Amino acid sequence: MTEPVQGGDVRPRHTPWAGGKKPFSIAMSPIALEDWLENDDRRLADLAEKAGVLSRVGDAVRIRPDTAASQAEARDLIAADLVRQGLDPRPVAPPERLADGTPFAEAPPLLDAAMMLSDDLVIMRRGEEAWSLAAGVVAFPSGWHLPEKFDRPMNAIHQSVPGWAGPMAMRVARIFDNLSVDAPVWRLNWSIQFGGGLSLAGSKHDKPQATGIAAPLVRVERQTLRRLTTGDLLFTIKVMVDPVEAFAGHPDGAHLATSLADQLDGLDAAQLAYKGLTKVRDTLAARLRDLAAATV
Repeated sequence: MTEPVQGGDVRPRHTPWAGGKKPFSIAMSPIALEDWLENDDRRLADLAEKAGVLSRVGDAVRIRPDTAASQAEARDLIAADLVRQGLDPRPVAPPERLADGTPFAEAPPLLDAAMMLSDDLVIMRRGEEAWSLAAGVVAFPSGWHLPEKFDRPMNAIHQSVPGWAGPMAMRVARIFDNLSVDAPVWRLNWSIQFGGGLSLAGSKHDKPQATGIAAPLVRVERQTLRRLTTGDLLFTIKVMVDPVEAFAGHPDGAHLATSLADQLDGLDAAQLAYKGLTKVRDTLAARLRDLAAATV
């Protein structure tokens, strides 16, 4: 389900709400190595925005010194995949200095990797009891702070996610434990934002619930997970933001709008609160159904 956009690319590229998968499910599937990283015609614009964030926002980078080998491996894997795709593997227009004043030329390898592609990058490490976030370059968070999750175990990272405690947490841990080298997996999720761009910094729990639905945007995260030979895991997060109103010009727009309204209707109170949609769910769903009717 795609929509043509300027430059020959198609958006939205991914519509997880329209594929029958329930929100707040793991829905993680194997992906071929040749499909591991996805690039599109917004790559350069995304990287320019990322460079600006890294030069201004100190919270966008947190790295444990003992992750150097995993960072270098991640950088080399990403560079090799870009070469395979016919793209220049060097960092694209990186900032001269990071927000803390560090010259980019002296930055750790994960920063080089992060300036090669749109995705944010996170390295996960297995401790004695749990996986934890050992390194991250996160310019485009979806309502969270990297420092709050850095060097913390998975249960602490995801404690506010509805349904996390129990079977979901155990299943994710098993996926992490059993992932093989050169056998990445991927998943998609969606959310709705009202204004803003790729970077939604700040905890979603510190922000008031939305009270109006002007200019709704659908935000999709394409996430992949790949085991490194060091034993650590490389987590990639590509954020794509598109206006809901664009469904009107989409050949499958009525289905996209109706499916999104149906998913909104199916969210329980905790899920609505987590997505910040408690006060606007009904109004937004009605607007989507009106859009679907006008698109038929």
